[in-house]
Amino acid sequence: MSKLSLALSKILPQGLQRALRNFRDMNLRRYRDSALPKEIYEQEHHYSISFCSTCMNRLFHLKHTIEKNILDNMSYPKVEFVLINYNSQDGLDAYAEKHLKKYVEAGLLNYYRTDEPQRFHASKAKNLSHALAKGQIVCNVDGDNFTGKDFAYYINYLFNQHGTGNIYQFHKPPYWGTVGRLCLYKESFMKLGGYDESFLPIGHEDIDLLNRGRAMGLVFKQEKLENFLRYLSNTTLEKAINCTDDQVAYYQLEGTNRSRSDENIRNGILTANADGMENYKIFKNFGAEVLHSRELIQKQENSLFA
Repeated sequence: MSKLSLALSKILPQGLQRALRNFRDMNLRRYRDSALPKEIYEQEHHYSISFCSTCMNRLFHLKHTIEKNILDNMSYPKVEFVLINYNSQDGLDAYAEKHLKKYVEAGLLNYYRTDEPQRFHASKAKNLSHALAKGQIVCNVDGDNFTGKDFAYYINYLFNQHGTGNIYQFHKPPYWGTVGRLCLYKESFMKLGGYDESFLPIGHEDIDLLNRGRAMGLVFKQEKLENFLRYLSNTTLEKAINCTDDQVAYYQLEGTNRSRSDENIRNGILTANADGMENYKIFKNFGAEVLHSRELIQKQENSLFA
């Protein structure tokens, strides 16, 4: 965070900070878009790709991103968007049913809601979205991220060119908001046990997954095309506001998780969640039937890896 941003965060009301950030992020931040290689549209093989997003009380971001992301990638023949409503209390369910149901009906979006969590836990929420995904390739797309036009075609091109033993991060400074844009084969994700649910609620979970993947033998490749690096930033307060009862600062949580991650990797503990991921009661695509996430995840694995 710059000194100016830090100073403003102390004197400006939260609502005004949010409005100023949105204006800057959507109108003032500059990106250099490149012409995408025509080869990305000419691949004979199309991997199934799932873009995985979560939301707890961040509808103010999602209103800008989720539909735009679907529209920018819906021409790819095997794309799925997964959106987890992690007990969001800001009207997400009503918004999704009104504005996103048409994409559910078109087979582009799978929308899951759980009413159980009282606080956001990044690893658990992201594990839900990734483990429930149907795609051979899973890609984390934070709710404040824009994928960019034809991102799915580009991912498919990378996996066709380099195989499935890679983990990609779409990021470069100073576009810090896409640090968590990780993309890997779902089989690799499941072998790693997903994001580490023993972590504190937020911070470093993405880099931990990346580092464990590299230690397990995945080849790390960082992609820096600015076409795919757009995002909406968070205020200091927003980074961890839904995560703890006593409003622990984000960077304190991140630092603790970083130390835990480093120790685990030093000790060769590369697979997270040895006893399995958290099991949630969930509802799918605005239905009333109570489902259990572990059962659905097992069905997905059986189908995907059969």
